[in-house]
Parts: sequence; structure tokens; C-alpha cells
Amino acid sequence: MFTRKPSALVAQAMCVGAIATVIATAAPASAHTHVPCSASALSIAIANANASGGGNLVLAPGCTYRLSAPLPDITSTISIEARHSTITRKSTISFGILSVSPGGNLALSDATITRGDAPDFGGGIANHGTLTVTDSVIRHNHANFSGGIGGGSGTTTRIVRTSIMGNTANVNGGGVANDGDMTILNSRIIANTAGGAGGGAANDGILEIVATNVNNNNAGRAGGVANFGGGTTTITSSNVNNNMAIAAPGGVLNAGGTVTLQSTRVQGNQPTNCDGSDIPVPNCIG
Repeated sequence: MFTRKPSALVAQAMCVGAIATVIATAAPASAHTHVPCSASALSIAIANANASGGGNLVLAPGCTYRLSAPLPDITSTISIEARHSTITRKSTISFGILSVSPGGNLALSDATITRGDAPDFGGGIANHGTLTVTDSVIRHNHANFSGGIGGGSGTTTRIVRTSIMGNTANVNGGGVANDGDMTILNSRIIANTAGGAGGGAANDGILEIVATNVNNNNAGRAGGVANFGGGTTTITSSNVNNNMAIAAPGGVLNAGGTVTLQSTRVQGNQPTNCDGSDIPVPNCIG
């Protein structure tokens, strides 16, 4: 598992799977709260929404919110309409950008999340509750596990029309790592790096990847997608191409559990596409 508890360090075995067709979103509050272009204003707005049992935060269009301290965890039902704003870390102190607590529900749209540096899990966003990310960019974040977005045990994560790129994990899951239930739809997972396995994605829960490109990622093993410990990973109508690993396979690894490829191309990965997987991956050649 990636996480033993919300604040614990993530374990090495990771896995993702399962099909989900309904996108879970945070219910909007009756009124919008417009957040000025200020990191402190964003922090106060999240704290107030938590205290009020939820809220709909509307960010200043095109603003860059430069954080010198961590934002409050999301503990209630909150939506953040970023309107093409960026939330980034400017501090030398290491912390992730957004964190959803157990029982929290965050719907994030039209955002760029960058330069998060979590000491354990979820450099860009760490989800321990319910998370939906839509029409966003998660880039250049870092963590021990799940450099971009991490879904902990018992969580629900939905990622739609989002680019996850240039993120780094010391161990597993450069782009995403999942212990819970994660669905990725119509997205891009590109140029992420993991020191261990799963440069693009690592899973030991239920992961479904649909109509998504998992390309040009790097890892010690399985530059594309790694499935661990009884996890279920289903990849449908997608591409897992041109990923690289030090040890085979370069594309898709099944180290335990089930991996299903449906109308999916796994091509041009180095040193192999799926050959060398602990458990053979059906419908994958080379």
C-alpha cells in the first residue's frame, strides 16, 4: 500500500484498477467566494470553507498563488474553480500543494499545480478522501511516492482532461500512485520519472486508464505503468508508448494482481514493452 494512514509514509507495493463511469464532484455551495490573487487569501478562503462545512472558491483569472507555507487540508466539500490560475510553492520548505483529508471532497478545475515537494506522498495533490481534477495541469512536482497525484487507501480519485507531466517520485509512481480507486479519462501522463517502478503510474488498488496517453516516462522498472500486490489495472483505448526503464519491462509491469489491456497500444518501450513482467500481460507483444 502507498499509505498506512493519511500522514504515513507510502509502502512500496502500489496498484490501481477498476472502471468507473460516473465522475464524483464536490457539490457547489449556494454562493461563490471570489479569492483575490494572494496566497494568504487562498489559505484563509480554504480555512473558512472548511469551517462552514464547504464552499465554492473562484480564483482570480490567470493569477499565480505563490505559497510560502502549506495550505490547510481540505476537510469539507470544496470546489476550486481556478480559471487558469497556478498554485505553486515558492518556499524552500518542502510541502505538497493540496491535500484532501479523510472525509474531505475536493473538485479542482482549470488549475496548474506545480513545484510541490511532499516529503512522503502526493507532491502535487495528496488525496485521502475524494478528489476530482478536471481540465488541469499537474507538473514538476516531487514526492517520495506519487510525484504528481496520490490516492491513498479507501479513496476515490477522478482525473479528467488533465496533463500530468514532468513529476518525479523517489520510489514509485512518478506521475500518479494509487492505493484506492482511481480513474483517469482523456488525459496525458507524460515525461514523469520514478526511481523505483511506474514512471507514469503505479497502482495497488483499482485503476482504470481510458483514452489516455502514457508516453515518454522513465523508471527503474516499468517506465509506463506498474501494477502491484493484488491491484487491478485496466487500460482502455489508450497508448503506452516510448517509455523507458533500466530493467525490463519498459512499458507495463504486472508484479501481482490483474492487468487488462483493451484496444490499447503498447509500443516502442525500452528495453521491452511487457516482456519481463513478473506475471505476463495479455494482449501485449514484446
